[in-house]
Amino acid sequence: MSGLQALQQRMLQAVLADKAPRLRGLRGDERADASSRMDVYRQGYRIRLRDALVLEFPGLHLLAGRDFERLLKSYVAAHPSGHYNIRWHGAGLPAFLEYGLPWRERPALAEMARLDWAISTAFDAVDEAAVDPAELSSVPAEAWADLHLRPQAHLQILSGVCNVEAFRRAADRELARPRLRRYRRSRHLLVWRQALAVRYRLIEDDERMVLAAAMRDESFALLCDRLAEHHDPSAAMPRMAGILRGWVDDGVLAGWRLQQDSM
Repeated sequence: MSGLQALQQRMLQAVLADKAPRLRGLRGDERADASSRMDVYRQGYRIRLRDALVLEFPGLHLLAGRDFERLLKSYVAAHPSGHYNIRWHGAGLPAFLEYGLPWRERPALAEMARLDWAISTAFDAVDEAAVDPAELSSVPAEAWADLHLRPQAHLQILSGVCNVEAFRRAADRELARPRLRRYRRSRHLLVWRQALAVRYRLIEDDERMVLAAAMRDESFALLCDRLAEHHDPSAAMPRMAGILRGWVDDGVLAGWRLQQDSM
């Protein structure tokens, strides 16, 4: 390691340290001593991480309120950025809120952070073309049992018990802070990008089940069988048709194939 590389490594360790060490080679001048100059780098690094998190978690900002700054400060202190791009520093925030004290005592915070992060990552995901309805209409009726649907790769299904989507919607539209609600049963949010817009909506448990099965590359026949477990057989196929139509209209599907043929 060269002398410059060694100095850069010591500088990095000093910036990340909980307490600024005395760094040989760093000198003061008439405006600030060495310790003060080191502190500029240390505080600047933390401010940049904080600012990046503010941009990525608007819903969490609204939900946490006055605790938001303290929350970010504790996360930055516990989780220095491990990626060259600070945009990805927020990846660990949902887990930090789910397991770390005192934040885990407020489970809505972790739910909100997961939704914010899912929206952010969906926006940055690689573009995929959506299925054209005309393509599916060309599939012969006898071949549908062997049809495999491919959802968008960036699509996520989030489960929770709080109305976090209301806070994200309010943050995006600059509306008043909604009332936090906690439900007895789990609710499921579908998050995906349609063209240039990230969308999210509540889905019923049966749709969540068949969509998860499609993500596992199960055939259309198996999707229908799973749906029949939740509905009367006579109602299962109309329900499946309605779900499929919604997926196509919303751009949820990126492709399909018959047996081993890819399309």
